[in-house]
Amino acid sequence: MPIIFARVDDRLIHGQIVQAWLPELKVDEVLIPVDKAHTAHINQGLLRLSLPFEYKLTVLDSHACMRYAAQSPKRIFLLMGTLREFTDLIEDGLEIKSLNIGGMHFKENAQKLDENVFLDKTDKHLLKLIHDLGIDIETRAVPNSKSVSVQEVIHD
Repeated sequence: MPIIFARVDDRLIHGQIVQAWLPELKVDEVLIPVDKAHTAHINQGLLRLSLPFEYKLTVLDSHACMRYAAQSPKRIFLLMGTLREFTDLIEDGLEIKSLNIGGMHFKENAQKLDENVFLDKTDKHLLKLIHDLGIDIETRAVPNSKSVSVQEVIHD
């Protein structure tokens, strides 16, 4: 599977992605899996405008996403808005070694892990599931920043 990098960021496409990650990773395409219930909430036109023309943008429901990625010859940046979307892909058979968390912004009853990462009880549970599957988890905003460990918060 040509997925080069997987990231959870509730802002989806923004400056850190466009200016730092895409050039660093030398990908061809940004693939965004979306739960069917939330497909109507994704403004694909705005996402396309946010992404430089040389990168392909594909938005699919998670089941179609897996089939698409398995057959694609492109180098893919997998970008999800939530940890739930990532765990859905894992349940569908996604085999991946690491996950980057770039932004999960403030919400009620959430614990601050990093400048842009706030985790509620559900997030911590999902991170523990991901960690227990042997998937490395990092919290870097951009390629040259330091990662904050999630170990302490997932074992609360």
